[in-house]
Formats: sequence, C-alpha cells, structure tokens
Amino acid sequence: MLFGSMGAITWAIRGTDGWGGIDGTIVPGMTWGVLWYYVCRCKGLDARAIPLWLGLGIAIGGELGYGQYVSWIQGKFYVGDRVIPVAPWIGYAWFVICGIGWGATGAIALGWALGGRASLRRWLVRIVVPAGIAYLGWLLVQWCPEWFFPNYRLGLYADPLDRHLSRTVYTNTQNFTVLAWWAGAMLVAAIQRDRATLTVGALIGGGFGIGFTLGALWCLGYTCAPGFIDWWKMWELNAGFNLGLLYTLALYWAIRQVDKRHDPDGAPRNASDGQPAPTRASEWGASLSSALCAFVILAFTFYDTVWWTGVLLGLVYVFPVGWATWQADRARSSSGIAERRWRVGLTFSVFLLLFITFHGASLTIGNALGLYDKGAMDQYGWPRARMAVFAPAAIPVLGITLYHLWRLVRSSPGAATRRDLGRTHLADRVAYLVTGMGVIGAVSIWPSKIAVLYAVFVFLAIFALNRLNHHFRSP
Repeated sequence: MLFGSMGAITWAIRGTDGWGGIDGTIVPGMTWGVLWYYVCRCKGLDARAIPLWLGLGIAIGGELGYGQYVSWIQGKFYVGDRVIPVAPWIGYAWFVICGIGWGATGAIALGWALGGRASLRRWLVRIVVPAGIAYLGWLLVQWCPEWFFPNYRLGLYADPLDRHLSRTVYTNTQNFTVLAWWAGAMLVAAIQRDRATLTVGALIGGGFGIGFTLGALWCLGYTCAPGFIDWWKMWELNAGFNLGLLYTLALYWAIRQVDKRHDPDGAPRNASDGQPAPTRASEWGASLSSALCAFVILAFTFYDTVWWTGVLLGLVYVFPVGWATWQADRARSSSGIAERRWRVGLTFSVFLLLFITFHGASLTIGNALGLYDKGAMDQYGWPRARMAVFAPAAIPVLGITLYHLWRLVRSSPGAATRRDLGRTHLADRVAYLVTGMGVIGAVSIWPSKIAVLYAVFVFLAIFALNRLNHHFRSP
C-alpha cells in the first residue's frame, strides 16, 4: 500500500506541467529508493547504495515517448489532418514495449546494485554487450521499417514527414532500441549467473510492460466519457501504483535472499556467501564510475532545458564522493571508502528528490499565487517570478545538504557509521516526506476534481506507514 500509493502520487506528479521526462521520473524513482532504504533500515539491513541508482536508473526511462499510442488503441492513426484506421492491438503491443523500456533501466540498475561488487571484466561485459544489442535493434528498425511503423505499406512515410509520422518514427525506434538493450542486459545476467539482475529485471522490466498497458486502459474513457475526468491523469495514477507494487515484490525478494544467506546477527552462513574483501583500487574504481555515471545522467537530464542545472547538480555529488574517497584512502581504509560513498549517495538522493520536486512545483505554485499564467508560458520557462517562488525552497535545501556533506567527508569512516545508525527520527522524516509529496501532488493538479484521489492515496500511504512502524516496533 505504501509503495503503490506513493508511486501513484509521484508518477502523476511526473506527468504534470513543470517537470520534464527524465527529471520528472527522478521524483517517483527517488521516492521508492528512500522507502526501500527505510524498510531495510527498520529490518537491520544496510541499503544506502540503493536509492541513488534506483532513482537515476528509472529516470532514464523518462525519455521514452508513448502519447500517440493512446489514439492507436482507439483505432485512430493520425496522418497530417486526416485520421485513418489502425488495429488497436498495435497500440497495445507498443504500450507493452514502452512499459518494459520505462521499467528496464531502473530494474537493471537496481539488480546491479543488489548484486554487490563485480570485477572490471564483468562490468565491461555488462556495458558493451547490451549496448551492442541495442545498436542491432536500432539497425533492425532501419532495415525492416514495415515491422515497426503502422500503415507503412500505404507509402505514408516518404519525406517530408508530418508531425505525427515523424513522432511515430522517432518514438518507435527509441522504444524498440531500449527493449533490445534490456534483452541484452538480461542475456548478460543469465551468462554471468547474476540472479539479482535476472529476477529484478524480469519482475520490474517485464512486469511493467503489463502494468503500464493496464493503466493505459483508462484512456479509452476519452471515447465513452470524454469530459467526465482527466483520463490521462487516471492512467498515470494507475501506472505509478502498478510499478510501486512491482518494486514491493522486488524488495520482498531481496530481503528474503539476505535472510536465507545470513544468520540473525548478519554473519554469512557460508564463507562463499560473503562479499570479496575490497581493495583500494576496486573502491577507487567504484567511486570514480559512480561519480561519472551520476554526472552524465544529470547533465543529460537538463540538456534540452537549462543545461547548467544538471551540471551543477552532478557536481554536488561528484565533489563529495571524490573528497570522501580521498580522505578514506589517506586513512588506508578500503571499507571506509565504500562506507562514505554510500553515505554521500543517500544524502544526495534525498537532496535530489526535494530539489527536483520543488523545481517542478514552482511552476504551479506561482500560477496559484497569481504571479503568472502557466498556460501562457513554456513549462520550461523561468521568469523572475518563478525564480522567486523556487529560491526560498531551493537555497535552504542546497545549503543544508552541502553542510551535511561537508561534515560527512571531514569525519572518520567509523563516525559516519555511528551517526547513521544512531538516528532516532527517521520514521518522522519519512512521514514528513510522504505527506509533503502528497500535498505537492494535490497542488499540482488543483482545482481538478481528480485531486480527491491524491488525498485518498496520501491517506493510504500514511496509514500504511503507521502500520509498518507499528510492526517494526513490535517485539
């Protein structure tokens, strides 16, 4: 109930004016990541490495488009100013493909994070083979376009393409290429016997192909009752709820694997089940690759809008990771490098979730205050009035984050561990996060009558969180 309800709210936030594709998808991704960490923490498990890569991984799927598939499942195919028929099953098939793509990147990244340390050779195979298969998928679209573009045999796709056909070519090519990448990553996981990536990749990637399509059925309401409610938003609420359920199943599976392999005190039951001892070189490599991947994803996130925003956000993660790694290395503590990297990653994940949430919400809040009409401006525009709305939230969040990161990198590795394990108000902070995200979701859709569903999901999320806390406090 907690993962599904928060998934519904944050996924619907993602689709609201003010947030783009990738940056908007960080909102549900990081929310699920923080909840994942919290549940594991309550069970005595360390999952600080999960939130960052669960959030950034699924965010990449935000680049994938699917809007034209709504008309396809209604049997409508737009060509210029005309509408010609198309078989509805084609729209459903592409919804499945797109849903797999949306879930695939986060699922594979989560599987890699759950799998623990890997050698450089394994990482090279993980990167190169799926990328090669994705390229072959792209080539297949170029060689056999009639397999991928509806009504291709009617000769509609001759240059110059109109807006609808151009969107079909771009979207279908992109979605199939990501599907091929997911298949390549799953193939590598099977060859490497990477059970975590295989399980989570199939559960979330493959499962969301179905969950995404089921949510899209709400859009058939545009045919039967077009003015009754915002059917697109109903779809987003349902899709987020479905994906939240899949992440819950993945979390349950991951915790079960830990329980099977370890005694209650945390010691592995078999020596072979323990992680290999870290070395300075391997931990430096992990820190550098982590910093590079996060920086590239964040820089790409804002590439088409205010590009320097992504660069600055990336540097907020890169510098503390580099500094913390250097400090731990000076102390000759290989385990301390990983400890600090995880701690920085968790702190940065919470910061990024809050920053991106306020970043997008500033558009609607400014409109609600009468500072401008958001319908008359580009959602990616930043007039001075919007900056004035965003700054009071962004500056304190950034300042507090930088202060905590500064304290972290200057402390000893052991002290960082003690502070993390000694927190007593984490449950309250998660409750504040859940409530705050619900309020922002309701404000973002107000005054639409569908806002009542946001209130329902907030109630369900808080109720579920209270029951979980009661369960964890019980002897």
